Amino acid sequence: MLSRLTPHQQQSLCHPSSTLSNVFFQALPHVIYCRVYRWPDLQSHHELKAIDTCRYCYDSGQKEICINPYHYRRIESDGVLPPVLVPRYSELPPATIPPGIRRMQAMEASGSSMPQNIEIAGLFNHSQFNHMQVDDMDTYNFSPSVPTVAVSPIFKHWATISYYEMNTRVGEQIRVTSSPIFIDGYTDPTNNPQKISLGLFSNVNRNPPIENTRRLIGKGVKLTYVRHQGTLFAECESDSAIFVQSRNCNFIHGFHPTTVVKIANKCSLKIFDEQCFRRLLADCSTRGFDASYELTKMTIIRMSFVKGWGAEYQRKDVTSTPCWIEIHLHAPLTWLDQVLKHMTPPPRPISSIS
Repeated sequence: MLSRLTPHQQQSLCHPSSTLSNVFFQALPHVIYCRVYRWPDLQSHHELKAIDTCRYCYDSGQKEICINPYHYRRIESDGVLPPVLVPRYSELPPATIPPGIRRMQAMEASGSSMPQNIEIAGLFNHSQFNHMQVDDMDTYNFSPSVPTVAVSPIFKHWATISYYEMNTRVGEQIRVTSSPIFIDGYTDPTNNPQKISLGLFSNVNRNPPIENTRRLIGKGVKLTYVRHQGTLFAECESDSAIFVQSRNCNFIHGFHPTTVVKIANKCSLKIFDEQCFRRLLADCSTRGFDASYELTKMTIIRMSFVKGWGAEYQRKDVTSTPCWIEIHLHAPLTWLDQVLKHMTPPPRPISSIS
């Protein structure tokens, strides 16, 4: 079995199987193997679709079922709640930054469906995840008709952050220049460019549950944007956990796209990698406008404080959490815009909802 799966080839033929031991609680065999070798957060066979060349796929209705996980692909279903996952280890930003980059950052600062759930509760170890390294991905080239984007464009503001209470945005959007930046629940009035104090945001419609949640945010989260690497890290400094939904992070680790990751106190996770995004964009640019435009979802990161959402919670959407933020990343959005401007969107029929 292992010899068949090691090459990760769809052409590798596995012997059909119809039963598994009770230790797997009578789960469907192909679902078990897909969980073990590809998607640890897979919930059911409804999230799988067989490739066209598989003769013994589950949907074929035959007595014997193909269990080769590379004969199935993952589909995203609106009817499946986002999983809530809890990794055992955390990723940390690099301890040192090259002197030239550090000087440049100082100069810029002075001049200016339902998610699954994962929890992070310690130091990160890549082997704990079904982890796909960015360097191991196939290298793609942009087609001649699509512009090549810069590896590290220099942006004065690297992100825009909005604060929400339930489904209502509170206060103005904040364009972020500094790194790291601390988002806490206090009331610092000094306009410190490295700090966003949510305690300063007022809302006349705020209810007691939101008030109670705001009191627990405390030191909140530290966001570190490593400009020369194009990576973004989130570290929980609050005594209460933070919850992050990043499609880029989920793609790298092989999670369901809408997975929500729970980050415990003093734990850190890389929540965006620009190199990964650029390679995905290069690939999608060869598959048309719709495939490229879909990457817009990957440029947005949602993060809630204290209260989580997803399959393990009564709150099924981030807009049901008392306090949360939305982060729009400028570099990926700019690259995506450069690509989309050179593509022709497919014709859409005019209707009452267009």
